Amino acid sequence: MNQGFSFDATSKAKVDVSTIAMRHDYLPLDLFRYDDNGESDESQIARIDGITAGVNPGDLIVYQYPSLNSYRFENHFIDQMHLRGISVIIFIHDVDTWRFPYIRDQFDEMAYFNKADGLIVHGQPMAERLHEEGVTAPMVDHLLLDYLDDEHQWDKYEIKPETFERKLVMAGNLFKSQFLVHWDLDTPITTFGVTDDELADYLNANSKVTYGGGLFQWDLIEKMPRAFGLAWDNNLDGRPYGDYTHYNHPHKVSLYLSHGMPVIISKASAVAPFIEANHLGFTINDIHEADAIVQEIPDDTLAETLAQTARIGRLLREGWFTANALLQAERQLLMPDFNDGGLAL
Repeated sequence: MNQGFSFDATSKAKVDVSTIAMRHDYLPLDLFRYDDNGESDESQIARIDGITAGVNPGDLIVYQYPSLNSYRFENHFIDQMHLRGISVIIFIHDVDTWRFPYIRDQFDEMAYFNKADGLIVHGQPMAERLHEEGVTAPMVDHLLLDYLDDEHQWDKYEIKPETFERKLVMAGNLFKSQFLVHWDLDTPITTFGVTDDELADYLNANSKVTYGGGLFQWDLIEKMPRAFGLAWDNNLDGRPYGDYTHYNHPHKVSLYLSHGMPVIISKASAVAPFIEANHLGFTINDIHEADAIVQEIPDDTLAETLAQTARIGRLLREGWFTANALLQAERQLLMPDFNDGGLAL
């Protein structure tokens, strides 16, 4: 399912999933955001049938959710596919009711997930909470979001220990990281991403913070220092951004890893066990613990971490994790009782 371009991670993540799927013989459906106010149910269903005119009974659609259209559209789409005998696997990018609790008054998101023939989720913590909230649809873990990129020189993908900088980088929506306003660590940090004039002024006023602006993908990768990538969000104004990282995999983690940068993340985050098990960075309980990691990590440990990050980065840039998740979801749909006979696959 293709969607239009936007200046944020949402677009990049979805375009990459579509690109990887098409490499594995999926055909794209062009689905764009639009305002459906005033559109009748009948007209919307006709629109959906037009978008999916080439899809036949027995086919499979991988639907990237949320589509950023209305929740009425989300329900109509999957309902109409099932009426036509078409299977739908929902690739979950975000669980909206966990990010924005007020949405529960508008949309029964868990009932929507239960309509799916399968779900591709962000890991065990997300799967467990979905189960707790009543979701019974089969689930597959994609492990990490991929990050396709073949437009740079090799040194933007892998880092030699002698060129690594012992400092921090943070890229993304900086409104979710208000702790940067009061950055009091000894370690300097370079930031890139969405902000406004007021927040930019606060960042620029701190001698330990460098604000590099909001950049498109190519420029961002060219200008990011070769350092530790930080992924750390705050709860803010009734929006549980920090708590949400306990269940989702931040796209910025894939950005860092795919470009050779070890990560520093919260030990409570959903992706932390994967990072620890594969030696791709470090997990901490408090942001101030980052100083000791950045400044005191032994050179040999840093070298091994950089080597591990380079290895996983190759998989991320090739789309391995998405391809594997799609294959697992297909297998689960086509043969749910499959037994591998104890073979290690």
